[in-house]
Amino acid sequence: MTPQRTKSRAWRGRLAGLCAIGAGLTAALAGGRAARAEDKAGAVALFREAGALVDAGQASRACPRYEESLRLYDSVNTRYFLADCYERIGKMASAWAQFLEVAARVRATGDRAKEAKARERAAAVQPKVSRLTVVVEAAGTPGLEVKRNGAPVGPGQWGVPMPVDAGIHAIEASAPGKRTWTAQVEVKPGGATSTLVVRALADDPASGDAGDAGDGRRTLAIVTAGAGLVTVGVGTALGLAAKSRFDESSPFCNGDRCDRRGMDIRDGAVARANVATVVFGVGLAAIAGGGVLWLTAKSSPRSASIGLTPTVGGALVRGSF
Repeated sequence: MTPQRTKSRAWRGRLAGLCAIGAGLTAALAGGRAARAEDKAGAVALFREAGALVDAGQASRACPRYEESLRLYDSVNTRYFLADCYERIGKMASAWAQFLEVAARVRATGDRAKEAKARERAAAVQPKVSRLTVVVEAAGTPGLEVKRNGAPVGPGQWGVPMPVDAGIHAIEASAPGKRTWTAQVEVKPGGATSTLVVRALADDPASGDAGDAGDGRRTLAIVTAGAGLVTVGVGTALGLAAKSRFDESSPFCNGDRCDRRGMDIRDGAVARANVATVVFGVGLAAIAGGGVLWLTAKSSPRSASIGLTPTVGGALVRGSF
């Protein structure tokens, strides 16, 4: 086979590979378009069913259909009627947010009439939007997380009256080494404002360094320091015994020169002294550890509590797009 033929065959192989990749991408894109077309068809069906339910006076059943329709296909029209549905069932904060979103989107398309209508609906709903203020007194707690209905409430929202739909809201506060605190607060409709105060979280006894463990830590500190004192005493006794043993070598030594028996006696004394040094050091370390345990033992925590202050106001307005 000539080099030219070999080169030609190599190029044909590469071209075939590229064609295969291109065919795969084409199929994937076609499948994606088909899936989106099906989603849009489903969205239209759900939109029509939701409209029929609204006409039948069953807005509470219609809203989930609008939501699913919007999930399948994001349409400004669907978003507007979802906002209208929310208003009908009293979810004013959600309705207000959706009307404002519609206004922003149609503005981008240049449809001033629809933008004006959406903003008019948003302005009518706004006075009826209830709010919830979550005040976190122990804001400096390391790792503190606050959630409302399972969604995070970041520090930027703490102490700020946030728009919420009327109804029962579950508040949860948690932090490492602390007991999770939960509470439910009912926010009244019609522009009501409620305040929930989250105070210091209680320490979790199951945590290694939690509050109720404070007394146990102090007890451990005393036991550790006591054991250290005993160990220091043992080390001291061993040191004295080593000194006494060393003195026994005097009859067999002249200064640093010793006979065989004197050397054996001194070697034994040095070995005892080494043991005494180690034991003495362990005792001092235990005493120091006991001191650290005592100083780091936590005091009993304050219990968590809440405060709730409701006010009510607002009116009901309806319209059509």
